[in-house]
Amino acid sequence: MKTKYVSLLGLAVVLVLLLAGCSKGVKGTYSCKGGLFLQGITLGSDDKAFVIGNVFGMIQQKAATYRVERDNVILTVDGQSTPFTIKGRALDGGELGGICTLQ
Repeated sequence: MKTKYVSLLGLAVVLVLLLAGCSKGVKGTYSCKGGLFLQGITLGSDDKAFVIGNVFGMIQQKAATYRVERDNVILTVDGQSTPFTIKGRALDGGELGGICTLQ
């Protein structure tokens, strides 16, 4: 009887580890279309990001940070946060951010 509980506990631990390993990974380079300024996002390690945008005809690149909350990526540039909804291999930033597709 005790062996049965130990086996079930071991199985539960393995399942938890497998599920943790299958979490949504958002790291990568995204190409953006349909937004106001954003042309691309690169999400890297340690919650660091870079954004590329077209502001009044000038291409600018800025350092940023990001965090993942459930099905959202919150991108923060110069203290301003913008939520993007994770939709498969894309990030949907609405009218402001447009649709950013993983390359």
